Amino acid sequence: MRLRRVLPVAAILSALLAISACSDESTESADEKASATGTPGVDDKAAAEAKRIGSVDPQTLEKATLSGKKNGFEVKKVANAEVEAGRGMKADKTECQPLASLAGGFTHIPAVSVEHRSLNPADAKNATVGSMWLAAHSEENAKQVMTDLRTSLKECPDGFKTLGLTYTAIQPVKAPKLGDESVAYQIASVVGKQKVPMTYSVMRSRGVIAAFYGVNMLDPKKAAIPQPVIEAQLKKIADVTS
Repeated sequence: MRLRRVLPVAAILSALLAISACSDESTESADEKASATGTPGVDDKAAAEAKRIGSVDPQTLEKATLSGKKNGFEVKKVANAEVEAGRGMKADKTECQPLASLAGGFTHIPAVSVEHRSLNPADAKNATVGSMWLAAHSEENAKQVMTDLRTSLKECPDGFKTLGLTYTAIQPVKAPKLGDESVAYQIASVVGKQKVPMTYSVMRSRGVIAAFYGVNMLDPKKAAIPQPVIEAQLKKIADVTS
């Protein structure tokens, strides 16, 4: 039996995370909300906004995102319906919102555009599964995302609730020294009566936030998405945007 087939909770968890939490809907415009739908008119507006603030435009961001088989993982685009389900949800504690937004697949400061990908191991013996997403901001806003995330980690160690889900046991861990700055942390999602430990690795490359989420139901110590995958993604961002 392929090892990943004995991980149904991990598969369910990825869907839960897609609808768990995200930026306060009141802080983003209808155009920003719709930017991930791929509508030509919306894409044009997002491209114009990207030009105005010096951000990566949606087309370039898509080109900068990994796809196919990379470093032992199969990288696939996530359906818009699954992605968009994570928008507009709040943490029950304001100080936890940056963490809640990342759990939902977004940054708490609305991005010009976002690209989501699932990460599944190509090797049946590898039990680590997860996802990643790139969020295009102005460089100023991207720096603020990272600053607010660090603050949230200090002020929200006991966790938060959102959409009927509970996240707890939040603690910073050593982050890979990649990108212009990086943050990593562990967090546990309560699924039924089971706590599922997860690891998030978040990097900034100029105005692009790259977030990686991983879970390993057999060995939580191996939950983080491997560094070679992160390095490959950051290299592609640099190659496409330079």
